[in-house]
Amino acid sequence: MLRSCLAFAACLTLTMAANLFTNGDFEQPLETGWTQAYNNAAGSYSFDRWDTLGQPVPGFAARVYKSLAYHATLSQTVAVPVTDLDFSLDCRLRMAGGSSTCWPAVAVVVSYLNAAETELGSTMILLRNEYCTWLESDTLHFIDITEPGQWRTYRFNVADEIAMYLPGVNAADVAKVRAKLYSYVNGT
Repeated sequence: MLRSCLAFAACLTLTMAANLFTNGDFEQPLETGWTQAYNNAAGSYSFDRWDTLGQPVPGFAARVYKSLAYHATLSQTVAVPVTDLDFSLDCRLRMAGGSSTCWPAVAVVVSYLNAAETELGSTMILLRNEYCTWLESDTLHFIDITEPGQWRTYRFNVADEIAMYLPGVNAADVAKVRAKLYSYVNGT
């Protein structure tokens, strides 16, 4: 069966002096701080919270699952006073199946928004197969996963990310950041 699955662990942080995300460690139910959404043309989807049992660290994780078409997301948007913020997460991305006409992709998407919540650009920590047709641009940067199914920590400074990889984004216009766990299948 064609499916994508995103396991997201322990702690999602966007920090200056303190974590700006509510329930970024998933210690509380997913409804606390997070918004669930889906477009379910076919197949199934689910949003789960579970104990990591010490992998990679003790605590809780969120999982977003989607089979067949189209996507499921768990997201949170926060206001940011500046872009000199550190983003960090532990995640494990997995997917299965795929063809040239029907392929899965899973990602953690960090989007940079203006005050009206218009998306200015995004960074995607991404697991995709060879059939994925998505392309980088001056407002979209990919951090490709090279070891699927393994827990990894990813960190970057938002201001540095925008300056180095997103020349189409004016950092002065960024007023909010959205983190989204994204499980996607492009067809049935």
